[in-house]
Amino acid sequence: MTLGNTVVAYGRLSREPVISVRMTVFAQGEGPLEPPDATGEGRPSAGPRRWHGCSVPGGSAPWDPLPSARADQGRPSPLARPPGGHPPAPPAAIGSGRPPAGRRGWHGRPRPAVAAGNGGLTLVLVLLTVNALADGPLVGADQRIRAAVQARATAPAWRWLRDSWHAPAQLLIDLGSYQVAVPVLAACALIAAARRRTLRPLLAAFAGVVLLLVTVTAAKIAIGRTGPGLTTLGSGGLGVFPSGHTTTATVCLGLAVLLLLFPSRPTPPIRPTPTSRPTRAGSAAVAAVAVVCLLVGAALVWCDYHWFTDVVAGWALAVLIIQAALLVNRQGSPRWGRGRG
Repeated sequence: MTLGNTVVAYGRLSREPVISVRMTVFAQGEGPLEPPDATGEGRPSAGPRRWHGCSVPGGSAPWDPLPSARADQGRPSPLARPPGGHPPAPPAAIGSGRPPAGRRGWHGRPRPAVAAGNGGLTLVLVLLTVNALADGPLVGADQRIRAAVQARATAPAWRWLRDSWHAPAQLLIDLGSYQVAVPVLAACALIAAARRRTLRPLLAAFAGVVLLLVTVTAAKIAIGRTGPGLTTLGSGGLGVFPSGHTTTATVCLGLAVLLLLFPSRPTPPIRPTPTSRPTRAGSAAVAAVAVVCLLVGAALVWCDYHWFTDVVAGWALAVLIIQAALLVNRQGSPRWGRGRG
């Protein structure tokens, strides 16, 4: 080690006492460090790289000669990204005692509750499919439910709910037709795309409709279940399992409201935003759409178009399709009209 840059204030030959002596010690072959400012507060000088420029030989971290004086001065922001490192921990993890999450952990695998729910829906769908194929024990339950519902639906006091084209049950069923549900989804996806200036809502809507058509059509042909009171399949060899109207209404209406209220999923979520956090109005809208989808399924059973398990399978399949379609709806998406910075 060598000694250099010794500075004596107020002159060496004066009889006045020495006010301050500032000294910098640096390694052999290294350039001298810049001293702190003249105020004595220990802060770095104004230059952008003057105080942090020297490293201890053999080490990787910058050497700070005044760690105690700089404890609260010039500390980098906790959200600053280190060179070559992982993204910073989200604010929720700062000060909580949890280790900072890596890139995959921060993006988040599905929460345990969501994963368990998806597993449950898949299990229900598989069991109902096997029951329909093998004429399982739930077939008897379907017949008993149908007998109880039709005894009430055909009563004179309740026939007004379904006997005419403008009856409430028939209007609810129309919400599950492709002619109504798909245009509603397309309009909502266009609005969300225009608001966010991204193509992701349109891609999510397209993915949802494609998955809907492929899964429902393939299942109806493969399973070939006849409807209540029928002995033959419909046109094209299409059966009634799962319920196409139930699945269509749930996928299109549910996906439409989710794209409008939550148009994008931040990747990664630096901090909650109004579009990634449900509000009271948004929660009420989602609940209202869920009630409408439940009523569509109930109307199909009331009007004797479907077995009850057909409707349940349609609901389960629709929720899985919605989640798969929403995977497309993320930030960092292709945009249009972006100016060059």
